[in-house]
Amino acid sequence: MIEIFDILEMRDHTEGLRAVIFDMDDTLYGEKEYVRSGYEEISRLLPGVQNVKDRLWQLFEEKKPAIDELLRQEGLDSEELKQECLRAYRYQTPRIHLYEGVEELLKGLKSQGFLLGLITDGRPEGQRAKIQALGLEKLLDEIIVTDEFGGTEFRKPNPIAFETMKERLGVDYSEMCYVGDNLKKDFIAPRKLGMKCIWFQNKDGLYAG
Repeated sequence: MIEIFDILEMRDHTEGLRAVIFDMDDTLYGEKEYVRSGYEEISRLLPGVQNVKDRLWQLFEEKKPAIDELLRQEGLDSEELKQECLRAYRYQTPRIHLYEGVEELLKGLKSQGFLLGLITDGRPEGQRAKIQALGLEKLLDEIIVTDEFGGTEFRKPNPIAFETMKERLGVDYSEMCYVGDNLKKDFIAPRKLGMKCIWFQNKDGLYAG
């Protein structure tokens, strides 16, 4: 396991590889930005409530169910409104950006002949919206949203996404590496399969610490 503290450092660890596969959330962009974008979307549904975005964020940081708690505080806790808020969050057009230097990193790897892929967990509608907002389709060769195999049971550490990626790219596991930020789930399957693993210790990650 190689540990890095800046995503751009991964380019120093590509010797012997033909393919580099990335996680997305808190690896290529900051997921906090996505959460804030979603809370901004919810604020449009609640024009009569003050400071919706900031209050939701504070509740989130306090590890409370932010939407439920805000609606309860405002005396608006109907199931219908809660579902509207959840839909607004889940189907948002996210205002998110790749970490500084990541686009150049991906283009540089591509120009060196590396095959590039993405394996990400999450609801397909949300993950696909992120992928589009970040412009990843034009930067990567293959993209896999694990839930699209048929549900949450296909998320990491299930190996199916890594096995599928190997087949699609046509390389050996020993020539592949996975770059991710979540030590609990990201590297279990790739390590068993014989892939190189690069752990991005993202101190600003949504669930860091």
